[in-house]
Amino acid sequence: MVIYGYVFQLKIFQVSDILLQIWSVSQRRVRNMFKHRNIVCSLNFSSNGRCIVSCSYDKRVIIWRLRDGSSRVLTPYELYPISARFNLDGRFVASGNNEGKLLIWNVRTGKLVASWWGHSRLVTSLVFTPDGKRLLSGSWDGEVKKWDVSSLSSLGMTGRPTSYMMEISRLIGHTVR
Repeated sequence: MVIYGYVFQLKIFQVSDILLQIWSVSQRRVRNMFKHRNIVCSLNFSSNGRCIVSCSYDKRVIIWRLRDGSSRVLTPYELYPISARFNLDGRFVASGNNEGKLLIWNVRTGKLVASWWGHSRLVTSLVFTPDGKRLLSGSWDGEVKKWDVSSLSSLGMTGRPTSYMMEISRLIGHTVR
């Protein structure tokens, strides 16, 4: 797996199942190395290029700070995370797991702010819309769902996480032969 941060001139190489290398393109050298305990499933740069988020079969979603190499493990995670994605302003991370559950954390506090069952099978992909008000999730159940997450701006500072997000549309896939 390789992802490239165009603005930041950084590339992330997955050197092995568990080892990530962050390369500075302009300096042609390894800038950081990060290690999970098991196979890495997903990687994503924050929009400002200061962090990456990764998830792994080690049941951890981790935010890695590129400046100093520090990290924050987002908990709780009782199942296997398959996908992880920052929202565009970098304040939240969404993750989907192997049983169809979606979770969202506040990046600054590390607290879980929302979790809900969104699919019947593993969540393979996530993306926030440019306005940050919607989250699209794709799954092995053959569906792409669009969720209203506009309430995130008021979540994550105090209180319990919400356990429900409104599904606002659904695309049901089919096999092309």
